[in-house]
Amino acid sequence: MNIKTRDFGYIAVNEEDEITFTCGMYGFEEYKKYVILKDSPEDDVMYLQSLENSDLSFVLIDPYAVATGFDPSVNEEDLNDLETAGESELKFLVIAIIKEEIKDSVVNLKSPIALNPKTRKAKQVILQNSYPLRYSILQEGDSIC
Repeated sequence: MNIKTRDFGYIAVNEEDEITFTCGMYGFEEYKKYVILKDSPEDDVMYLQSLENSDLSFVLIDPYAVATGFDPSVNEEDLNDLETAGESELKFLVIAIIKEEIKDSVVNLKSPIALNPKTRKAKQVILQNSYPLRYSILQEGDSIC
């Protein structure tokens, strides 16, 4: 199917790539159907594009690429909503805020998106762990070159 996106114009996506959020994203609860866009399967940076609102898109980053030791703990209700027995069956992605100065860019480690790849259900969850809402994508000693 062809979809209209805010950043890339019209693009073709497979219907089986559609993700359905059980509750919608915080602040955008009315939009529940999305697709993840990326250039290659190995990319750590991707886009979450709404299928219901072409202007609604989020930059996502693989949390394991920016936070060593990321070990999310999800509550039982969220696991039930995602139809899974545990975190090991889920894929986690974090929302990024990319600033003009890349060193000022952050991700939200506290409320990642949890995705069940088998059911294609997703939910933005609040982790039981003590992770920050704003975590720099470049930690001390990291280089942008």
